[in-house]
Amino acid sequence: MIIASNILYIKIDDEDELASNEITDHLTFLGLTESPSLINNYRDDTLQDGQIWNYSRYNQTTATAKFLLQWIDRKDYKLAKHEVFRVFAQKGIFRLRTATEPDIVRYCRAGSFSIDSDPSEPNYCTFEVPFDNPTGLRFSRLHTDKMDRKDFLSLNLNLTNTENTYHFVGLSSFEVLNAGDITVDPEMQNHDLKIIMKHSGGKFTLKNTTTNTSWTYNKNLSSGDTVILNGINTYKNDKLDSSSTDYGYLTLKPGINKITVEGANDLDITFSFPFMYLG
Repeated sequence: MIIASNILYIKIDDEDELASNEITDHLTFLGLTESPSLINNYRDDTLQDGQIWNYSRYNQTTATAKFLLQWIDRKDYKLAKHEVFRVFAQKGIFRLRTATEPDIVRYCRAGSFSIDSDPSEPNYCTFEVPFDNPTGLRFSRLHTDKMDRKDFLSLNLNLTNTENTYHFVGLSSFEVLNAGDITVDPEMQNHDLKIIMKHSGGKFTLKNTTTNTSWTYNKNLSSGDTVILNGINTYKNDKLDSSSTDYGYLTLKPGINKITVEGANDLDITFSFPFMYLG
């Protein structure tokens, strides 16, 4: 008999999260496999040998979950098979995470699969469920502004001496750590990056000197106002206010990003984004 050493946690749309060992009796999760898919695009110049690189991008991947299903008799097999299909043959968005990496999630859609067993065979079979991962990425379960130190260290065991602050008050310069594998780019890649700010005064500018990106707010703000740079769009007190800016935005490279503030020595600022991982 195989003893389960791992569990797959499944959350479909807004439903409650379900553990794989709760789907049906004697269902054992064997593992989840996925590899990054990098696409290189080239253009052809008829006057030059070979091809010229144009761009590279991460492609959709397939995450494959493998299971062992055991049963007592054929009736038990049919019932267990139905319970598995009832969970995995759904049209919604699946958030997947494992007991091995509980703080890293994928957002996927289930593909077609089968569970086959011949009556003459032993009372067990293995099967695989393919999940389409449209982004080709994995994400931290929590955004940076919701992580405590325990959450941060569970994702970054090699960064035990690193300060994981994403909230700053009254600083003209500070550092923001992107502990993921790729650059957070809300403009070119539509990545999730929200910067929440409070300031009493006039025009001010944020600049990431590491990536040479910046954003400027040109109007006056009072102490009760909240400005949010959500991706490339700016909101003041939950109303779109991009026209009050220079239409800039910030990106965050993997590792340390050096941020400067000009014109707002009282700025209260929070960076909220998920870490993004490859493979």
